[in-house]
Amino acid sequence: MMAGMVNVNVVYSALHQSKRHAKWMALGGVLPELLYSGIAIFGVEMVRTNARLFEILKYAVVPVLILMGVYFLFKKEKEKQLGEVKSQRNSFLKGFVLAMLNPQLITFWFGWLLIANSFMDFQTYTFVSPKLTFVLGTAAGAYIMLRIFIYVTVRNREKILGWMKFRINTLVGIILISLGLLQLSAVLWFN
Repeated sequence: MMAGMVNVNVVYSALHQSKRHAKWMALGGVLPELLYSGIAIFGVEMVRTNARLFEILKYAVVPVLILMGVYFLFKKEKEKQLGEVKSQRNSFLKGFVLAMLNPQLITFWFGWLLIANSFMDFQTYTFVSPKLTFVLGTAAGAYIMLRIFIYVTVRNREKILGWMKFRINTLVGIILISLGLLQLSAVLWFN
C-alpha cells in the first residue's frame, strides 16, 4: 500500500474526524481497485500475445520502479490541507473520487502482474478464474489494509501524530527500489 491520496485521507479522517467516516471513505476508495486491476489484467493479456513486447516490459519495469523509488527518496513532503467531510455519504464519495482520480493504480497493478506472471500462471483455472480472484483480491486486500490502518490510527492516535514528522516518502522510495530489484532478480532467475 502506497502513501496515496486515499490511504492518507483515510488515516487523516481516522485521526481528525471519526472511525466511522474513515471506514466509509475506505469503502469508497477500494471500489475503483476493481476497475483498475481489471484494466491491468486485460492490458497484460494484450501484451502477452506479443512475446517480444512482454519480455521487454518485464525488463522495463525494473528501471521504472527504481527511478520512482529514487524520486520518492528525494521528494519533499507537502503539508496536506484536507477539508472537513460532513457526512458518511460524503466520506464514501470522497474516497471513491480520490481513488478514481488515481489512474496510477492501473500502472501499479500492471507492474505487479508483470512480476507475478514471471512465476504464476494466470491462465490455469481451478474452481474460480485466477483473473477474477486477482481483481477481487486487490479490492479486498486494499480494504483490509485500510481497516488495519484505521484500527492502528485510532488506537495509537497520539503516537501517530508524533510520528507524522517521519518522511514517509523515504519508506515508499525504499520499497519501490526493492520491488525493482525483486523484479530484476525474478526476470533473471526465471528466464
